[in-house]
Amino acid sequence: MKYCYLFVLVILFACKGQNDANDTGDQSNIVVNDTIALERNEVETGPVASFSEKVKDPLNDWRFSVEVYETKSTFDYLIKMKYKELEAEDALKIPNFGIEPKVEIQKGKEEQSCIIGFLDKKGEFKEYKLVKIEDGQLKISTIRHYARTRYKVKK
Repeated sequence: MKYCYLFVLVILFACKGQNDANDTGDQSNIVVNDTIALERNEVETGPVASFSEKVKDPLNDWRFSVEVYETKSTFDYLIKMKYKELEAEDALKIPNFGIEPKVEIQKGKEEQSCIIGFLDKKGEFKEYKLVKIEDGQLKISTIRHYARTRYKVKK
């Protein structure tokens, strides 16, 4: 009897999931046609976004800096970070929302920190990664995760 009850529940959840997949959802999230090429024709040689802040040190002219560079892939970027004499790199993947990606860097809440993000369709800044100095070490972490959902439109 327990197994029959469990089987019925599994079937109900499976049917509900299938109906939700057919739902058209919010019309503002529908991407009818991907118009952005997945590869760039020309890759910018300089940074597309940068942030720099002087490190408090009376003897040296050190900086905390973050620069974001384009790669051949339209939605992939290279992050170059520097703190004093330490240099590091990381990858940044912007979701394909059907618009040309625009990466920006804003000052973080803490001293020697910044937030890497991108502009959405409405031009609003979406926080993505946090770069900061913690205990004299360079740290990068993901603040939020983003994904694009495709909906099938019934005609």
